[in-house]
Amino acid sequence: MDLDDLPKVRSTREQVEVALSRLLMQHRPGDQLPPEPELAQQLGVSRPTLRDVLRSFAERGLLVRRQGVGTFVATRLPVVEAGLEVLESLERMTDRLGLRTQMAHLTVTERPATDRELAGLGRDEPTTVLVVDRVIGIENAPADEGMNEQAPGSVRPIADLRDVVPTEFLSRDDLDDGFRGSILDLLLARDASALSLSRTQILTEPAGFRRAARLEVDAADPLLVLVAQLYSYDERVVDYSISAFVPGYVEFHVMRQVRA
Repeated sequence: MDLDDLPKVRSTREQVEVALSRLLMQHRPGDQLPPEPELAQQLGVSRPTLRDVLRSFAERGLLVRRQGVGTFVATRLPVVEAGLEVLESLERMTDRLGLRTQMAHLTVTERPATDRELAGLGRDEPTTVLVVDRVIGIENAPADEGMNEQAPGSVRPIADLRDVVPTEFLSRDDLDDGFRGSILDLLLARDASALSLSRTQILTEPAGFRRAARLEVDAADPLLVLVAQLYSYDERVVDYSISAFVPGYVEFHVMRQVRA
């Protein structure tokens, strides 16, 4: 396929987007695309332009870029969408959609809070905290009809989560074998009446090498990041969390009133 064969559009970038879209239609979810140099030559375009388009397609959930491995056609998973007006765990969102999740890269530690964590918890004094790191993935449908087992690599990581909770509220012993990944649900089960509201900052930032490896994206790919403080009714921060989501798989919206 060559760009000269395509109808004239406004820019070279748009031509690349059209050509790449047509190419993806010829592949199945999970197929690996040629390496960037080969694909750029195939489409007759510069590598920087191609790289920019590939990043855009990854943000839209059409491609999966695995650092050091390659670029793959994304599995057509449902998008997890929710409003930010009500605080709800990712596990409850996916359950509502009938999706199955898996947890990976779980680490649970109790240690002194760092300066940044103390600031997030609104504390000045040294505090021992429970730190829970994990990745949540959505299980894909079987690759072929009639298959009873999941295809290898059929779990798509969509979120990298970290919760920092003072041990007076939650300790390592409170996480049993049934823990599915939600600290919020665990806190609600213990004492829902004690929790008041969550203040959440919405950011976008590059994945970076650590998150890229855990979420199977490129280090330069942008992630949607929610930095939240969960408050009790006596205005103490019960949980300071940083949640990074892969765009195209998780979307949030806000319903706002019109004020004259």
